[in-house]
Amino acid sequence: MVPMFPAAVHVPRPRPRKQAQFEVPAQRSSVGTARHLLTEWLGRWHCPRSVIDTAQLVISEFAANAVLHTASDRIVCRVLQGERRLRIEVCDQGTGPVGLAPRQAGPDSTSGRGLQLVDTLADAWGDIPAVRSRGRVVWAELRLDEA
Repeated sequence: MVPMFPAAVHVPRPRPRKQAQFEVPAQRSSVGTARHLLTEWLGRWHCPRSVIDTAQLVISEFAANAVLHTASDRIVCRVLQGERRLRIEVCDQGTGPVGLAPRQAGPDSTSGRGLQLVDTLADAWGDIPAVRSRGRVVWAELRLDEA
């Protein structure tokens, strides 16, 4: 299992060769919109299908959590492609503390496994306070060189 980085340990952003940013309303239907927009950008950048599939899962989990667990009006998504890594960021307007951790879902639970999947699939992930606004940035990095 890939270690999760707590909020106190910040992995610096890769120097992006390519980057995109888009904003969606904080509503359930926007999770699919964020996934679609991410897929469009990664397709333009000729990312491998395996990276796109993993990135779709990551942005879906992060956007859904922002919609369901914060009092946000909007969600800002950033995608940065470096030479060897793809970084996905989702910024919400929540006021809760940083320091996300995967939950231990019971065998009959219908939710609570998303961050466990992110923890397994991402090279690194975590959350940090938003810089220019209230809220947090939840981020994950995926390797491009092993795709």
